Parts: sequence; C-alpha cells; structure tokens
Amino acid sequence: MTKAERKAFAVRYGADQSDKTKLYHSLYQLIIRNAADDSASIKCNFTKLYPDSAFEITVKYLYDLLTDMLLSIETRRSTLDSLLSDVCKARILFERSLNDDALELIGSVVERAISSRQYEVALLAQKMELEFLNVLDFPDITQEELFKKHALRQRILKSIGTIGEHASLYDILCHRMRHIGSIHAREELHTMSDLVMREFHTFNHGPSDKPFEQERNHRMFQARYLMESGDVEGAFGMYASLVDLFETKGAVGTAVSASYYVSVLEGILRTLRVVNSYDRMPPFIDRLRALLHNASSDISDNIHCIIMQYELAPLLDTGDFIACRAVCDRYRDTLIEGRHNLTPARECELGLNLALIELGTGNIKKAARAITSAITMHNIKYVPLMRTVRLVRMLAYYELGEMELLHFEKRSVSRSKINFAYETEKVVLKFVSEPCPVSRFLRKTAYGKLQPILEKLRKNRYEQQLLSIFDFTAWIESKLTGKTLSEVLCEKMLNKR
Repeated sequence: MTKAERKAFAVRYGADQSDKTKLYHSLYQLIIRNAADDSASIKCNFTKLYPDSAFEITVKYLYDLLTDMLLSIETRRSTLDSLLSDVCKARILFERSLNDDALELIGSVVERAISSRQYEVALLAQKMELEFLNVLDFPDITQEELFKKHALRQRILKSIGTIGEHASLYDILCHRMRHIGSIHAREELHTMSDLVMREFHTFNHGPSDKPFEQERNHRMFQARYLMESGDVEGAFGMYASLVDLFETKGAVGTAVSASYYVSVLEGILRTLRVVNSYDRMPPFIDRLRALLHNASSDISDNIHCIIMQYELAPLLDTGDFIACRAVCDRYRDTLIEGRHNLTPARECELGLNLALIELGTGNIKKAARAITSAITMHNIKYVPLMRTVRLVRMLAYYELGEMELLHFEKRSVSRSKINFAYETEKVVLKFVSEPCPVSRFLRKTAYGKLQPILEKLRKNRYEQQLLSIFDFTAWIESKLTGKTLSEVLCEKMLNKR
C-alpha cells in the first residue's frame, strides 16, 4: 500500500482497540514492521503473541478490511469505480422496491459512463435499466423513447467492438516484437504489412470523434511500429502526441491507464537514447517521478527501474562507468537488493545493466555472475532480449580467457531457439571465436579490416536497436586498439556531437 493508504487505514481502524479488533490490528502492525519477512515468520511471531488465536481467520478478516478500505478510496477518486459502485446501488434499490430511485440512479450512470467514455459500464448499466423497465411493464415511457435506448445500445456495442479490434492489433504487434524482435532490415518490413494495413483501415473507417481508448491504441501502435522499424524521429513525434493525449484528457487516474502512460514515457526515453538526446530526458523522467506518489507497489518498482535505467543510459553510452556506480548505490536498497515486484523481463534488463557496468570497470568475474543471474530467468529465455544477454556473457568469457566455456555457450545458442539476427551479433560472434591477437601489428591489421564493417554497422538505423543497449562495436575496437572501453565510448560520443 502507498503511504496515503496506510494513513487512511490507521485513521479508520487504528483508534478501535476493542478485543474484537485488537487481533487484526496487531497482525497489521506485525506485517508493516516486518515487511521483508515471509508469511511463515509473521505467522510464528503472531502465534507467540496470541497462542490461542486462529491465524488464518485473523488474516482473512484483515484482508477483507483492507480491500474494503482500498475500494472506498478508489470509489472516491476513480470514475470507473464510482460508476460500478452506483450500478450496485441501483440494483440494491430496485430489489427493495425503490423503483423510482433505482431508475433515476441507473439513468445517471448511463449518462456519466458515456460522457467519460466508459462504454463497458454504460452497456452494463443500460442493460440493467432495460431489465428494470421490462419488469415494471415499461411505465411512463413511449415506444419512441424505448427505441432510442436500444439504438444507443447498438452504438455503444459498435464502439466497444471497434476499440476491442484496435486493442487486439496492438497486442499482436507487441507480442511479435517481444517474441520475434525488431525489424532488422528493410526486407523484413513486409512481415508487419498485414497488421499495419488492418490497423490503418480500422482507425480510418469510423466516426470522426474517436473514443480515447481507440485514439490511444492507434498512436501506441504507430509509435511502436515506427520505433521497431527504425524510424526513431517519427516514433518520438507519435510518443510526444501520446503524452499530450494522456495529459489533456486526464486519463492517468486508473492503474491500467497509468501503466499505459508509463509505457509511453518509457518509449520517449528509449527514442531519445537511440538518437543520443540525453539533455531532453529529464522532463520525462520527472513525469515518471510524479507518478510515484499514488502508484501501487508493482507499478512503483517498475517506474523506479525505468528511472534508474535512463539515469544510467547517458553514463553507460559515454563510458562513465564510475558515475554509474553512484547511480546504482542510490537504488541499491529500494530496487537492486529487493526486486520483489519486477517482471522477469524487467529484472533481466536490470541484471544486464549491472553486468555492463562491471564489464566497463574491469570487474569481469562480477560481470559474469551478474549476467548469469539474468540468464536464469527461464521463462523469458527465448525473447529477443535474451540474445543480447547471452552475447554479453560471451564477452565476459572472452575477457576471462575462458575459451572452452565460450565455445560451449556458442554451441548452446546454436541448439536453442535463439537466432542472432542483427549483423552486429554475427560480427561479435565471429570476433570472439578466436583469441585476440597478441602482437600490436596483428591487432592493427585486424582492426584495419574490421573498421569499415564497424562503421557501417554504426550508421545502419536497424542496428541501432541493439547498439543503443550496448555498443558492441566499441568493445571490439577497444580490444584491437588497446584503448579502454571508456575511452572508445567517450570518443564515439564526441564524434557524434
């Protein structure tokens, strides 16, 4: 719970210390004071304090009180929860023969739901209204008015269908990108043509006054597609318009809307990183911080992880690995040591960043341990991110001179479902297949042959999807020129400016 929610619980129930409520309040305090303990430890401590009490019953009672209190808070601040609460009230009123009050309330819910574009609630409320009227034999309503109510129902159903179709297209696009990966060459653009055409047709064939959800899904689809296909500037423009859409229509109130808004801000930060516009990041990071005040614990941890990642981004990309450690220290207690609410993919990203910092500072053994920890997320081992993670582990083995482990890793990758699709990945795999030349002359000769290839990769907009995570070409250059990785990354950034 947030700080405000804990305070609300204390105000509502903290003063009541009767025998009936003393047990659940003591259990609540135990949980708050020992948040890091598991359920078994809390149960043991509670049993010591109240040996004659039933722990399971107390837990259930406390759970019911907490959910009731959270529901009452959400009902006051969330339009959706307020509407659903009124739907339940209307049903209760009708069952107690308060027919006029029930019809007045349910009619109000329909109007408010439509005006706030909560079409599913509007459909539910209107269905209930028509049921009430049918049971009462349609009192004081003409046939024309009844026909208008049914026509309104059909329009609501059509809006829900359109929004649902758009949402399905966006979800399919996200699924393809997460499990297949970004577009790696111009020839691969046709693999998304079916989705793009369907999305364009769905959005443009309909009323000009688009529902918020449809407008949101359309822009998120376009932004994601443009980003994954290498059109970074186009993606940034679409993400920026999404921020305006969320903030002007005030649609960040619910947990679902907040999650979409967080993904939009993350998309903007990602595009800015690809084009090295680090000075434009702070306003969007500040917007993420502003969401922390009322965010739930899972969304809060997710936001902290994104903020940390993009505070690290300019430092990682310029080779300032010492400053990276200072950033990590700020998040060590809140995020790095206790990643309880992070998704496996997000935790994998965090482990990758920590490994890159250790690799840059020369702590290769720590880098190998950090990247191995990220690889143990078996339920995401076939997503595109895992290709990058396993490639970094190969770099760690190469730095340690563990050529046998390196070759074993390469054979493991070739047997798995992971396919290295970027040209950068193939160049790195070929480079680490043999030990680095010992003599300076041989290293210089090898670099002379590879330099044009590396420069071509850096200029390829499709390769930027990978190089924005870590510049593998800079690592190869550091091995062949004798410069440190920090020096090479710093030089590359100065040349871009």
